Amino acid sequence: YSVGFAMQQIGFVILNDIAWFKVNPPPNLSCRYFTHATETILWAKKERRARYYFNYEAMKALPDPAPGKQMLSLWRIPPPKPWEKRYGKHPTQKPEELLERIILAASRRGDLILDPFIGSGTTAVVAARLGRRCVGFELESSYLEVAVKRVKDELSAAKKRQLVLEMGTE
Repeated sequence: YSVGFAMQQIGFVILNDIAWFKVNPPPNLSCRYFTHATETILWAKKERRARYYFNYEAMKALPDPAPGKQMLSLWRIPPPKPWEKRYGKHPTQKPEELLERIILAASRRGDLILDPFIGSGTTAVVAARLGRRCVGFELESSYLEVAVKRVKDELSAAKKRQLVLEMGTE
């Protein structure tokens, strides 16, 4: 709540608050409060007159809630899959499916994505997969190493996919 309030205080306009419902969240080990099963995503623009991009058709085509239906602001997405953590774990790692939805909703191919807390690199991996550029910052070198490995892996896979496509058109 304080982040949204602070954003509004400096002129940002909140377009949506999206609740990511974490299917099968980690348990609350202290047993002193409810298990955290959601995270809030704020979608905002810099000022009232600022332009922004929303890929309505792509969001409508996704299976949540059903293909052809308008996307809701409650997103039911499972936590990161084990293969997404193959180079190491990050305590707040987001699933690639979540970042794919965010990036598809608000950017076009070639756009620049900023992740000021890149962690294990999920944003950069998905941005590369979707043909976006990405800049990220991370203070913890061990997480940055994981991010670099994941991005290199994705770029290598993208190169292989491109070769397969080129061979298929010859």
